[in-house]
Amino acid sequence: MGRDTLPIVAVFSTISWVAWLLFSSIRRYKIAQLQADIQTRLVQRFDSSDALLGYAQSDAGRQFVKSMDMERSTPYSQILKGVQAGIVFIFFGAGLLRLHAWNIGDEGPLVFGTLALALGLGFGVAAAVSYFLSRSFGLLNQ
Repeated sequence: MGRDTLPIVAVFSTISWVAWLLFSSIRRYKIAQLQADIQTRLVQRFDSSDALLGYAQSDAGRQFVKSMDMERSTPYSQILKGVQAGIVFIFFGAGLLRLHAWNIGDEGPLVFGTLALALGLGFGVAAAVSYFLSRSFGLLNQ
């Protein structure tokens, strides 16, 4: 890789990542908005609180109530995403530092490798802290 190709790859990768992040956030927002709309329509169909309470005590009602609280009660996915991102960044940073050790490129692999390694370690520490906090709050025992 020459001196001119590393910035091009970095810019293309950054733009691709931002586009992916933007589109996945919009998709998640639309899904959440659709679910909230469906849940609102379902709750509005009940004419009294006794009917709503009767529905909430049925099997379908329990699943409905559980689905409304699912994201707040399960920290597993967030912890795993942090661990996955940490592992990817650590290996990416280590690979770039290895390229620098082989004298492929001047200072680009050293700078980007150090930054990627720091990001990976940061994600790993954040995932570990999330795990221990979730465990201490009793969220992982459910």
